[in-house]
Amino acid sequence: EQNKWSEWAEFKTAPEGPSPFTFVYMGDPQEGLEYWGKLLHRAYERYPSTAFYVIAGDIVNNGQSRNEWDDLFCGAEGVFDRRSVVPCIGNHDYDKKATPRMYLEQFALAKNGPEGVDAEHAYSFTYGNALFVVLDSNRRIEVQTPWLEKVLAESKATWKFAVFHHPAYASAPHRDNEEVREQWGAMFDKYHVDMALQGHDHAYLRTHPMKAGKRVETAAQGTYYVVSVSGTKFYKQEPHDYAAVEFVKVPTYQVLDITVNPDRLTYRSYDMQDNVKDEVIIEK
Repeated sequence: EQNKWSEWAEFKTAPEGPSPFTFVYMGDPQEGLEYWGKLLHRAYERYPSTAFYVIAGDIVNNGQSRNEWDDLFCGAEGVFDRRSVVPCIGNHDYDKKATPRMYLEQFALAKNGPEGVDAEHAYSFTYGNALFVVLDSNRRIEVQTPWLEKVLAESKATWKFAVFHHPAYASAPHRDNEEVREQWGAMFDKYHVDMALQGHDHAYLRTHPMKAGKRVETAAQGTYYVVSVSGTKFYKQEPHDYAAVEFVKVPTYQVLDITVNPDRLTYRSYDMQDNVKDEVIIEK
């Protein structure tokens, strides 16, 4: 139908300086996009002031499928036309292609990433008093490490978050992303990243605070690594000594609420029925 206008869509830009804000993090939507859309809307209904939505890769199952991207944005209607999306690229978004063309066409991302890596595959931004570094864990991990270090070293942010797809501490059996853990984990240790937000393994896991591959006592000493899933494709899980919380076959969304004076991060994981599946509070 010609000359038909949509409803108004609106969003807010970032605050100039430190101020309280809330964001939502979700692991792989990938499969079960209809259910995922309902979960997203539940998150929006419960937390309408959410500033933006972080998705840790495998946003769709076949990254070259126009229909799947349409299904995703259809499920997100009423949310993603009102709030910003912070995507990270997963292996299914590449869909075994050299260039994830359709992924790049869906989003307008910062082009401030590392040299030697295609634009918009990795990027960073500061929102309020928090730094977000989004990385491409699919390839050229070591090329991104010097850039990651530079971004972390130059940041004066109170909170630091890293977002990438392949987890440094695996949830699913028979998986280990050693290069991610050794390359990027060393940078998280050196510059104290508060949380790493990940996907890929399709079963929920939050580690104890970790530093140099070992558990430490407090959040001030180490980094929390989280794996979550928001779609309906699930994997098995095996026990891990680094895990503080583990569970399977539950799609969740995570709400991260940041306050100022005092500087406090409240992290909660919710299922569709509004049950709190995990909770962590960090104070600085």
